Amino acid sequence: MWPGSKVLTYQLEVNSFPLPARAELRWRHDGAQYEASLALQSFISVVRTSKGAITPLGLEPLRYGEKITARSETAVHFQRDKGIVSFSNNKPSVALLAGMQDEVSVFFQVAAMLGGSPQQFVAGTEIPLQTAESRAVRSMVFVVGKSEVVDLPGGRVPTVYLSHAEPPAYEGAKSSKGEIWAAPGLDYLPVHIRITEPSGTTYDLRWSQTLAP
Repeated sequence: MWPGSKVLTYQLEVNSFPLPARAELRWRHDGAQYEASLALQSFISVVRTSKGAITPLGLEPLRYGEKITARSETAVHFQRDKGIVSFSNNKPSVALLAGMQDEVSVFFQVAAMLGGSPQQFVAGTEIPLQTAESRAVRSMVFVVGKSEVVDLPGGRVPTVYLSHAEPPAYEGAKSSKGEIWAAPGLDYLPVHIRITEPSGTTYDLRWSQTLAP
């Protein structure tokens, strides 16, 4: 069950301190093709985009892009005819595995999985996914947690909690952690996203409102 087309806006907090910034997650589709983006406007601008196809087996991204302020955009191309993922920054290509997502499409793939069969995703369930970033591909395993109601700028929202941990960059280093609070009332899209860096710094996107696409 694919989420309906919509735009979610967020308040940004760093270490629980609100910043004068705006973030939004956009999702538009016609049942066959989709376009999505995650944009942050603050002291710097970060825009990540994804477009591709909707298939019976899930999302199939074709292109992922990332642009930071005045830098040139970096892009990832899913070359399905060749079975590879290539990078615009000349990083070596990697094999394109079934079900691979990118840093934007992964939110909607997880939302569709939860929305399609919510009874299958009880606490403790693992959701393994490979995700292409601007420079590499990483393996992610989301772990479903308990349902909880969270207080956000947009109101109190029932959610399903998911988390994943990144392996440390080197031996002895701390790992980073990603957390998502997905809202059944908003087609299981994330109403709260938290990234915890190895340094302990936290970045929170907290839902404020939902707009038409």
